[in-house]
Amino acid sequence: MRVTNSRGLFIVLFAAIGAGLLAAFWEEVDPILRGATVMVGVLLVFWSLPRRETPSNIREPDPRVDIIERVLADETRRPWNPTTLPWLPTGASAKPILLVLAADYHLAEVAPLAAELDRRGLPARVAIGPSPWDRTWPALSAYPDLDVFALPDPDEIAGEVSAILVMKDTGSLEPFVARCRELGVPVLGKVEGAQDFWDADTPEARLPYRNLDLVLCQGDFDVQALPDRETTIVGSTRLERLWWAPPVIGGEPLAVINLNFVYGVNTADRKQWLATAIEGCERAGVPFVISVHPAEKARIDSSRVTSISASRLLPRATALISRFSTVPLEAMARGLPFIYHNPHGETVKTFSDPMGGFEITTSGEELASALTGLGPEVDYRSRCESFFLRHVDVDGNRRSEQRAAEAIARLVGR
Repeated sequence: MRVTNSRGLFIVLFAAIGAGLLAAFWEEVDPILRGATVMVGVLLVFWSLPRRETPSNIREPDPRVDIIERVLADETRRPWNPTTLPWLPTGASAKPILLVLAADYHLAEVAPLAAELDRRGLPARVAIGPSPWDRTWPALSAYPDLDVFALPDPDEIAGEVSAILVMKDTGSLEPFVARCRELGVPVLGKVEGAQDFWDADTPEARLPYRNLDLVLCQGDFDVQALPDRETTIVGSTRLERLWWAPPVIGGEPLAVINLNFVYGVNTADRKQWLATAIEGCERAGVPFVISVHPAEKARIDSSRVTSISASRLLPRATALISRFSTVPLEAMARGLPFIYHNPHGETVKTFSDPMGGFEITTSGEELASALTGLGPEVDYRSRCESFFLRHVDVDGNRRSEQRAAEAIARLVGR
């Protein structure tokens, strides 16, 4: 990955033009002006040099979220502007299953499930919950034939749907879930990615996946985390497809640093975490790029920062450095080395027991040692298999969407 310093290129061009003009009229220019011009030139060159890649230039969180680069990139890649449909009565004898997504990446789970339900004669409708529209529509554009409805009022659909599946039951969807259950509508939840079931590091008590009639879990880890809930294991469509795909074959060394101190979780530890992550890469001599989560509001002044998601960078990487996140599961599925970097001491249990699948580091020095120890001779997918399959169950005979559709059919008696 090539990183250019546009500020430096501009200054070099400006200095070249100025030098040419001075050379042409040097003898005619006052000596004092000559000296001042040279000093200004030296200062400009010094200012144009890229600053050392440390988090010391992290500014205070900015309430404005800069989305221009991402929106323009997605507009160019998928020039289509989807819209949601208003809820209308189905008019059909078979009441549909309502599938509610809360983020763009949920589409990779919900869209195949909707198709599988339809194939089984269980009509499905997809609705989108309250979410930043600029972050969701680029993903929707990958499914141009999928009708997506605006989230309806629970009282409007109480007699219209046979069940509702939500990808989360907290935050903006919590009132919706509570009201649907009050009205007697069965509500299921589907676990997607890594979850802090215990609110170990979150600033508020959310208790995710506790307010549902049935929880569709990714693997046994989820089941053990929800002992007081009705659960069944269905895996993950998105992650199992990565697991079945050919592993990532690393090229030139490149570490992806996944920066995601968002939603009020451990935000005070952001600088320390990033400083030690950068230190580890520099000590090991490994080039790196810092992928910033879309919801990250801290402004990081660095030529190594990109708004390209860590998920999209993984096929070009040779290592992933991350704190608690779903991206490590994606890296494991792809056979990419993952290092759980935890200098700030987060306590969520998800990655606390690596089961031999990855390294845990707590300092820049430890991270450098872990990066130095990576090599192409190791089969990292095999190394992390026990950990990954505990968190994401994979059935060689049935796809995840088939298992989820079967569980939904049992719930609605079909």
